[in-house]
Formats: sequence, structure tokens, C-alpha cells
Amino acid sequence: MGSIAEDRPSLGNAITPMDDRGEAINEPVCRQILRYMGEAGTTVFVGGPHATEFVNLDRAERRRLWEIGIDELKGKSPINAIPFGPASTAELVSMFRLARDMGFDGAQLYPGAQDGRGNDGLFIAEAERYFRDVLEAVEMPMYLCGYHGAEIIDSPTKRIPHDLLVRLVDDYPHIVGVTIMSEEDDVLKAFLDRIAGRRPVRLAGALDWYAKMELGIHGFHSIQQSIAPRLCATMMKAFHAGDRATAKRLSDRIRTLNEIIHKPGRYYPRSLKPALRHLGFDVGIIRRPYMPLPESEQAKIRAELDALDLSQFEELPTAGRRG
Repeated sequence: MGSIAEDRPSLGNAITPMDDRGEAINEPVCRQILRYMGEAGTTVFVGGPHATEFVNLDRAERRRLWEIGIDELKGKSPINAIPFGPASTAELVSMFRLARDMGFDGAQLYPGAQDGRGNDGLFIAEAERYFRDVLEAVEMPMYLCGYHGAEIIDSPTKRIPHDLLVRLVDDYPHIVGVTIMSEEDDVLKAFLDRIAGRRPVRLAGALDWYAKMELGIHGFHSIQQSIAPRLCATMMKAFHAGDRATAKRLSDRIRTLNEIIHKPGRYYPRSLKPALRHLGFDVGIIRRPYMPLPESEQAKIRAELDALDLSQFEELPTAGRRG
């Protein structure tokens, strides 16, 4: 089995830089983004749902992104794969095996999905069978994920029930971490009590990162790490080092960034590339059928990022900001 080079609390999915038409992958900038995230202390994942545009790429493009990820970061900082549908279980098993054989440090296992937008849901029993099929077929470090992909039809939250995640953790030692969506504090605390420190638990979708870490959350897997990886990693590192004041201050900054990216009307993930372009990365535009935000909305994003001033934290391209 492979090994995780480093257990970082901060996990982040890399987006797919493209040309000015949103079609051809911009490989040099892809490498730049990977380095930007990895060198800043974030464990990078290549693949995933709609935010990365991975689900809008063809098979050859997906494999090429994986090749670039391995070539750029392997042995330098942790690099992980996210195999993602649409695919049958057998095809996804082959994708996980490919990720293992290519040399990824680990992979994230999402619930089975017909596509990247949550259609064609599964029942709990089907989701469990899918998880076990993959986990029994592929021996590599796995981050088990309880959300995204198809909705879980008979689950009250439409996500994987927490008791199933606990059973899987008990049954498969190569599960190295669990990522769940943010819930009410009492629900999270009950889950953390059941996991009892056997695996680190990370959240997605949380607003107040400091408050969730106070509950016992180890870290976060978020798209914010694609924009401000050092800010995110430093916040978590400060918390684990006992510097609560710094962690809380940086958590407030991350919350503001989250609000910029996810503001209603911006229809995330369309806000990501305008933000990165303004920070100096030539990431192009989003691929159709998505279309870029109106210029008036992009101007608001630029102004809000200027007020946040991420240059205090991040090593941004020397070329400076772009409009």
C-alpha cells in the first residue's frame, strides 16, 4: 500500500485552468496552481465534482491532469486523486486502480454518482455496497467522503448516514480520514465521539472554521484552498499549535473569502476563475455549458478581494493582478 507523505489538516481540490475560450487545458498554469497549493501547506486533490470542472473533461483530459499532478508534486508535497463518475462501479474501480498505479499518495472516495451534479440517487444499501466494492478492490490510502455525487434517497439528510461511515472506518484500515458536510454542532459532536479519534475528521461547507475546530474537527476540505491555500493551512496549523488567537483571526478572513466565492447570484463555481485571474493566475474561463459571470459581477469580486488583501498571506504571481 502507498503512504501519505504528510498528514495535513488542509485539503483542497485544484481547479482546471483553461484557455480564453474555456476549452483547451492550460498545462503550464495547471502546474503553477498545483505548486501554489502544495507549497503553501495544502494537500492537493486532482479530480472531483463541479467546482474543479473535472466532470466536464473527457477521459483523456482527466488522465492528463493526473499525469501533470504526479509529475509536478509527487515526492514534494502530498498529491491525491479523486476518481469521479459518470461510471459503473467496475469502471470506477479501474479508475482507483489507475490512480494507485500512477503513484498517487491516496484518493478520495465519494458516494457513487451518475454525474457530478447529484442526479440519479442511490439508496443507503446501494451506497454501502459501492463503498465496500471499491475499498475491497483497491488497497491504497483512502479519504472516505460522506457527501456529493448522487443524493442518498432514503437518508434524511440525503447524504451518507454517519453510522455507516463509522462502520466502514472500523472495517477498512486503509481509510486514513473522513470528510463530511458541516452539520449542527450536536450532530458533529456525536459523530466525533463515535469516531473517537480513530481517524481525522475534516469538514466541507463550514462557515466558522475556528468554532468547528473547537468541537474537535481536525481540518477542512474546501475550494477556498484553491484560492488562498496558505491562509487556510496557516489557520489550521495555528489552531493545532495552540495559538487560538491567530487561528480565530484567520478563520474570520476565510469566512469572508467563502462569502465572496459563494455569494448568492454568483452561482458557484463560476466565481472561482474570476478570483484567481485577479490574483494573477491566467486560468482562462469556465467551460461550457457554464458561462462567465457578467463583468459587473466580476468587478464586485475584484473589489471584495482587494479589501480582503490576500497578498498578506499568499505568494502570488509576480506578474501581479489581472483585470
